[in-house]
Amino acid sequence: MDFKTNAKCGGCSSKIIAGVKNRFPNAELELDLNSADKILHVHGIPEDGEHAAQVEAAIAETGFKGSWVER
Repeated sequence: MDFKTNAKCGGCSSKIIAGVKNRFPNAELELDLNSADKILHVHGIPEDGEHAAQVEAAIAETGFKGSWVER
């Protein structure tokens, strides 16, 4: 799953990844700060609306915004 974020730097990325890892410890995460939309790539969890909402909530708990990019 991919999520558009408002991350700006490595510190932002670290906080977002830690927040999502807290909720989904087995997920593989990568935040691409070089992309225009600062995409967070999440692998290892089901790709559905329920899990997307949980990832969005985890991002929000870190003080950042994230929205699922449905394919």
